[in-house]
Amino acid sequence: MALVGGTLIDGRGGEPIPNTVILINGERIEKVGVAGVIDIPGTTRVLDISGSTILPGFINAPIHYGFSADNLKAWAAGGVTTVRDEGLPGNLRIEEKLDWRESIENDPIYARLISAGQMITVPGGYGSLTATSPENARQAVLEELSLGFEQIKVALEDGYTGESGLAKLTPDELAAIAETAHQAGTRVSSHITESAYIEAMLDAGVDDIAHSAYDPIPPDIIRRMVAEDVILIPTFTVFRNYGASLGGCIANLSSFVKAGGRVALGNDYGGGPGEFELGIPMFEIEMMASAGMIPMEIILASTYNAAIAVGQEEQTGTLEAGKIADILVVGGDPLEDLQALTDIRLVVHNGTIIRQSARPDSQQVKNELPDERQLFLY
Repeated sequence: MALVGGTLIDGRGGEPIPNTVILINGERIEKVGVAGVIDIPGTTRVLDISGSTILPGFINAPIHYGFSADNLKAWAAGGVTTVRDEGLPGNLRIEEKLDWRESIENDPIYARLISAGQMITVPGGYGSLTATSPENARQAVLEELSLGFEQIKVALEDGYTGESGLAKLTPDELAAIAETAHQAGTRVSSHITESAYIEAMLDAGVDDIAHSAYDPIPPDIIRRMVAEDVILIPTFTVFRNYGASLGGCIANLSSFVKAGGRVALGNDYGGGPGEFELGIPMFEIEMMASAGMIPMEIILASTYNAAIAVGQEEQTGTLEAGKIADILVVGGDPLEDLQALTDIRLVVHNGTIIRQSARPDSQQVKNELPDERQLFLY
């Protein structure tokens, strides 16, 4: 299959390339280039997407309730082809959940599901997998990874919805968790909502801060996050849903971006009360813009940077030869108007079209998937 004629935003942050060809072979991108230069084999199905913009599939990290067929279908059809679930509740059905994930992982109608398993904490703390010592914390990491979870999640949370004074991991326990995860080749995501806990996370060596703080992050902590390439995932939606003022979150993101920090997209779907967007989280994108991020920075946060956060940057997050063909095609130019991201024309996941619609001026594009997939075509 070849997508021909669109303007390419490849996820690397470079200038858009008009009149491109993306040649897809199986689930992978075989070639990317300019029309007239790329040789298209005669047996290739060619889709004319002129007047559209081609982007990598978006990535939402973190989310909750990812082990849900309905949610994964909705994310994929909405242009979010990968999600990272963080903070599974502790119960006896974890192996069953992972078996279910394995059973659907090759079906392109479901978004790719990366999981950080249960959030590691201490008895009486915020999370569901408890550790009582550094050695016990190391064992918790190894158990999580042995089950099949790809990443690790930790928390330093004082409380919420009227609670306060929650127990917290010690510096030694945090360091043991991060060291063990990194030795195993995986990343550690961290939950905070107050700036006072960021330094302890940095001392431990975490890889991302999942949630901005609602209070000011000190400049020296921002500089340290940037120097250590710790990714910030603001999750404005969950703060809004808890009734928090977003002014502090916006100011923190603005300072972080001005300092050169790496930002990733995530709305923490299901991580609290209120409504969350399935599909592209436009509220997050609008708040990023409010913090001064330009559209290309927002797209980078939603693709390549988010792929790094979920440990998938070698597979997805950019549109280049050898990567998995996770592709979002929208009408118009999102660099001029971010609302163009809501005009979805085509979604390709794992090399398969899972959503397709005709351009307003054309009736040439047809749905050609089996009947049971038609639900996901708009």
